[in-house]
Amino acid sequence: MKISIHAIYYHPEVGGMESHIKDLAEEFVRRGHRVNIVCGRSLPGLSEQEVIDGVEVYRTRWFGRNAVGWFRYVVGSLATFDRVAADADIVHAQGFPCALATRRVAGRRHISNLVTVHSSHFLRLARKRLLHPGFRYLFGPTDHILTPSAELQAAVESVLPGRRAECYVNSVNTRRFRRVEPSLACPGKTVIVCPRRLVEKNGVRYAILALPLIKREMPVHLYMAGPGPLQPELERLAGELGVAEDVTFLGAVAHDRMPAVLSSADVILVPSLMEATSIAALESMACERVIAASRVGGLPEIIDEEIGALFEPANPEAIAAAVRELLRRDRAAMGQTARRRVEENWSATRLADHHLALYQRLIRSKSPGTTGRDA
Repeated sequence: MKISIHAIYYHPEVGGMESHIKDLAEEFVRRGHRVNIVCGRSLPGLSEQEVIDGVEVYRTRWFGRNAVGWFRYVVGSLATFDRVAADADIVHAQGFPCALATRRVAGRRHISNLVTVHSSHFLRLARKRLLHPGFRYLFGPTDHILTPSAELQAAVESVLPGRRAECYVNSVNTRRFRRVEPSLACPGKTVIVCPRRLVEKNGVRYAILALPLIKREMPVHLYMAGPGPLQPELERLAGELGVAEDVTFLGAVAHDRMPAVLSSADVILVPSLMEATSIAALESMACERVIAASRVGGLPEIIDEEIGALFEPANPEAIAAAVRELLRRDRAAMGQTARRRVEENWSATRLADHHLALYQRLIRSKSPGTTGRDA
């Protein structure tokens, strides 16, 4: 099978959506399928075309990390996607703006087209009724819609009356993400790792605000593992709170270094204000770490008291209480439970099984003598 994927970002970009796409694409290749991906040239020095672990990657002009920039990139990439998907068996938009490209190819060639709506940005945009006609245009000819949380599923269905989206939980490459030798060391201190991009919706300022509360009771060090525009503001905030020496900003951490970073943590902190099912949380679970996470979006779908603690978002006192609770518990046993849960339910292998079965069903639906949309 030839699978053509349109995405906004791809490796070596780091992030949950990027990990999801990379793990799926590589698993498809491992099973003998041909996969190509069109994405944006979003980092300096990236080549326009290369093969990464068997996946053919084509990058086009980049216009910025915002909704306007994404749509400008998609429009600019249409000709490239038309070319690389010319003989595809199925096209898959990984991100709602990308549906503009896949609907065009699928309509011209009468092949199946599906979209995965990943981003919590969609939750915000879906509240604006003026945008609903645009979303109906994007998704109208789509044969199947996937979402990584019930919250996103409900948002999609709210803008597409009469259509159903399929909710699934994100996945993690359990061969890559496992407990390994820690790469961070703070002898005598509790280590908290917050694997989040430094953007507003991830609630990262509340991780800093909670740090003095945690520090009152124990020596602690917080590692912020992710890049983002809020870093200068967060550094100032840490200085104002007197905890600048207790925070390290790691910036962008390469995908292959993340297992060692996550394995260094006594507690993983996910303080998001909006979230699907966090791949960073799943990766942490695969590394046998316990997680303190906000009770938002898809996080309660994967985290419960057996493997972590949930807290109300935007609440530093609740974050501190959740961290203290986890430090009193048997974290080794909880981590083993978390790993087992990921292996049984949310491995990249299982998600690839599901996607390939779905692809085959959609391809058959386009065969002569069959009609109708899958969802």
